[in-house]
Amino acid sequence: MANDPINEYLATAKRATIQTAGGARALTAAVHQRWSVKTGADADAGNLVGQTPVTTTVAAMRALAVPAVLPPNGRSQGTEETVWELNATLTGYKHESDGDYHLVIADDQGNTMIAEIPDPTALAPGSFFAAQIAAARQAFDEHFGLHEAARKQAAPAAAPAAAEFSLAATAPALTRVTESVTLQGLGFFDFAHGQDGVAPNAIELHPVISIEFPGPAAPAAPPPAP
Repeated sequence: MANDPINEYLATAKRATIQTAGGARALTAAVHQRWSVKTGADADAGNLVGQTPVTTTVAAMRALAVPAVLPPNGRSQGTEETVWELNATLTGYKHESDGDYHLVIADDQGNTMIAEIPDPTALAPGSFFAAQIAAARQAFDEHFGLHEAARKQAAPAAAPAAAEFSLAATAPALTRVTESVTLQGLGFFDFAHGQDGVAPNAIELHPVISIEFPGPAAPAAPPPAP
């Protein structure tokens, strides 16, 4: 509910704490809880390798009940033990500070939820889905021309690290798009902390292990304003 005291407190606390370095670090630490689960490196994720995806919808995912217990290094029963597949509209994306590609996906009624493609170089050790995550990331980059944008953005004299294209640093707001997508990913219950597109139950596909774009290729992402 919009006037739920806990949600109001969390929203207020977030706005207050991120104004300080300590608060920002605390929020970052909270967001990185269950990192092994988010990146498919927990022991339970091994049981999902080769699982036939279950077809679902954004609305159905948003209606799922949040488990009473979310194991810190494992998966809750049911939703988090399932590989899901859904068709949706990608309405926006951004490159977050932890390296993830944060995707906002929606259905025809405007219901939204989040899907995340982790940075393949920042996965928890032993991810069972490292190859699929890397392939999904590459497919996303190629569709939106992010590698081409990186080349245009990089200064000739810059060091290699400085030349890398970083949406996190240059475009913290969502890049708005309208793209049909077919996604496969592992179910994951996050917690609401003001994310763009978050579902009421904070359900996500995290990690995304496959992404397809049925429509034509999107134009290359424009370089950020100076």
